[in-house]
Amino acid sequence: MTHEKSTDGLGGMAAAEMAKAFRYYNYMREFYGYLCDSLDLVFEDDCNEFDPAYAPAEKEFPPTDGIDENSTARALALDKMARAIRAYETMQTIVAVLDEKSVENAAKNRGMMQDSHKFALTSIAEWFPMPSIWREFDESTQKWLDKYSGDAQSAVSLMESLSLESAIHKIFAEQKECLEKFLPQKIEELKKLQTEMDSSYKGKADWSSQFRRGELTILAARPGVGMKTFALNVAENVALDDGKGVVYFDLNNSCAQRSEQLLCQRANVDYCKIDEDTLDKTEMKMLMTAVGEIIHSHLRIEDATDMSLTELARKARLYKQLKSLDVLIIDYLQLLKVQSNTNRDESLKRAAWTLKNLAVELHISILLLYPLGRETSAEQERPQLSDFIEIPGVTQEADAVWILDRAFMRTHREEDREKAELSIVKSGDNSEKNIPLRFTRKKGFALAEA
Repeated sequence: MTHEKSTDGLGGMAAAEMAKAFRYYNYMREFYGYLCDSLDLVFEDDCNEFDPAYAPAEKEFPPTDGIDENSTARALALDKMARAIRAYETMQTIVAVLDEKSVENAAKNRGMMQDSHKFALTSIAEWFPMPSIWREFDESTQKWLDKYSGDAQSAVSLMESLSLESAIHKIFAEQKECLEKFLPQKIEELKKLQTEMDSSYKGKADWSSQFRRGELTILAARPGVGMKTFALNVAENVALDDGKGVVYFDLNNSCAQRSEQLLCQRANVDYCKIDEDTLDKTEMKMLMTAVGEIIHSHLRIEDATDMSLTELARKARLYKQLKSLDVLIIDYLQLLKVQSNTNRDESLKRAAWTLKNLAVELHISILLLYPLGRETSAEQERPQLSDFIEIPGVTQEADAVWILDRAFMRTHREEDREKAELSIVKSGDNSEKNIPLRFTRKKGFALAEA
């Protein structure tokens, strides 16, 4: 990423800004709605007159069509920011349409300056928020808002004719003046943040969109390429960035190692520093932050050493029933115990068939790791689908096949050290594509910069 703020922080910021905009917008609807109702003023926007009982902002500014809980973190965050901007822009329209003169004339025509109608102005003033509501805005805005908030409350409390007339000005005119300065600045600020957020998500893969429920995907790579690291990157992205349930079954007796590796990838800390005990204070803090994120996510790495296919299916059903399971990662196929009297190839094919049916049954996606042997292809050539000579039956059962490759492992040239590529050689829609990746020791695999 090119920005210091993490995408997770920006996502949380978008949610906070949307909630803030909605809270203030709801107040604006109530205050201006009550003002219009009390003064017999009619204000019509594109849809409705203002009404104190109008639907809350959550309903007036719903998510964009196509945005739901299954959308990616990027789409959700950008949509929340867009909804916040729309709310502030609508407030700007409200403030612009109602002018001070019309409000004062309407108040006089209604006799609101007479003692018998003091209650009406007092009621309007009650809609005026106490200064505490402004604490979430910047310091300069707080000073403006605090000033006219205090003036309005004081004017109403005096209950004098002159003070009441002054209150009309303080409650409405100064608020209008302040908001006419504040709202454009706020909209500009959010638009800049929206641009920053969109830029920050570039280079961050959206692996959730590559998975389909009820499908089995095979991930293959030659030794040393980093297939397990890539699988952890996928698990991190799907669980921690998109909030989905991921279970990583480690059949290779390295559950603790995988957990530490995931932790370092999330914290952007060199994995070797843990073994060497050379972490500095900043890195320790980053690791602790990552620990909290992982603990509160729906990501679990489970030691599945010597696990049979039957036991794996049983545990997957329990995860689906009792916790959260959207993507199941199995590391790796050849270590899975399959009870069968047939030969090895037939056993592996049967295992793939069983896992595919499990994906359909549980309505989940399964990512099945498969290390390719060194002898399956010429050393200087990229691996191809034809390299699966050991398991043609497995690729037939799979809905999708991914092949991970790092040029450096074949060429050993320094300029190729960070180059990587994911080839989708089989997919549900029969399309094939190559996704350029960048590999680093700290973060593993990320989308290559355009």
